Amino acid sequence: MSNLIIFLCIFLILLIIFIKTFRSFTSQLYLRRKIKKGLRQNKSEIYEARGNKQQLFEIHKRVYNYVTYRPNRLIAPMNRRKFEQKANNELNRMVRNPFTKLFSAVLTFSKGVFAFAFLVATVFSGAIVVDEVKASSLTLPTINKDTQLKLNVDLEDKIDSLVTYLLNSENKMKSFNFQELANEAVIPVYDVKDYPQAVTNVEQLGQAIAHHMSQFENRFTVYYEGESADFESIVDQVYTWLQVNEPYLWAVMGDFSTRAKSYGNTIEWQATVNYDLTAEENAIVLGKIEQIINTVPQGATEAEKVKFVNDYLVVHTKYNLDSKANPHTPYSILVNGEGVCEGYALAALLMLEALHIEAKYVVGNAGGPHAWNLVKVDGQWYHLDTTWNDPLPDQGEKVHYQYFLITDEKMSDDHEWIESDYPKTAINNYL
Repeated sequence: MSNLIIFLCIFLILLIIFIKTFRSFTSQLYLRRKIKKGLRQNKSEIYEARGNKQQLFEIHKRVYNYVTYRPNRLIAPMNRRKFEQKANNELNRMVRNPFTKLFSAVLTFSKGVFAFAFLVATVFSGAIVVDEVKASSLTLPTINKDTQLKLNVDLEDKIDSLVTYLLNSENKMKSFNFQELANEAVIPVYDVKDYPQAVTNVEQLGQAIAHHMSQFENRFTVYYEGESADFESIVDQVYTWLQVNEPYLWAVMGDFSTRAKSYGNTIEWQATVNYDLTAEENAIVLGKIEQIINTVPQGATEAEKVKFVNDYLVVHTKYNLDSKANPHTPYSILVNGEGVCEGYALAALLMLEALHIEAKYVVGNAGGPHAWNLVKVDGQWYHLDTTWNDPLPDQGEKVHYQYFLITDEKMSDDHEWIESDYPKTAINNYL
């Protein structure tokens, strides 16, 4: 009789595992078929939207809604939220890149193999139970009604957790628990650049312009001491100086028009400038950054500080071209939690500089105009694309690291930039 109880318990455990694995397999197979059908229906639009992240987001969102609308009740789990999250994960795997698409197919096949294996094991153990019943008394022992057979393992969650770990296995640094900052008042910080004692060369003229731009003045005048014949060449060099030395001010600058008047060796240089944000908004950005970096753990390494910036921006931001404020600004990113690549990269630049990490703002192309950062860690440069580390559709606290501290060679797989304008990176990825 003891053998019968043992084999009966084994049979019940295997039966429960089989039901769970079979349900997980059929659920994922159902999702894959629905997603494939949705992608086929939007194939032409996806082809036309290549490189346009916002358009792709809208198309993929349409596919997601199609997949999750009135799912098959026999296949979809009772927990609607869990089903929607699984649909979101599966869609991301199938559209992210060929590797994750293949991985998704292999994962589905593996679940099917596991389900079949547990079916065989269940049938085999069931046959043993039948034999034990035949060989024993037909009177089974009384089982205490309070005794419960419970398998405390959610195999589907375990499998999905394994997938997430494998996809993010390159992330070996510690995670951060960000303090809740959303409801804390921000103290504006008005940081004004110093005005040079004299304006007689390219650098001093650039510093003078930066002084006025840091106050977001729409009109200002600078007096330059020098030969008027060389001034046009000087202005061209100043623009280059501003791009290199004041990339943030240069990036948030809109229309820029100038007029010069010569009075002997003195040139009156008048400028009219529009900006993507106001002086007050910029002050709030700087105040918010000060508030955020105060939560960085003491003793964090340079790489951990960069990871903090990456994780904070990904967790607290949704990619949105139609944001409340100008989506190209760090104000939209840090205050409203939404924006586009330029806003991500400029916010990262300011945060990294506040953490005393040397960083650069990179403009290039990734299927369309794009912006990201170069970061110097442990004496070597690496690429950091916080925008592309943010999953689409947005997945809350989930963070990707495919574009975290990587080399020129890796970045050039899908990004283009004028490499001579920026420093060379390390030979190997940081992680």
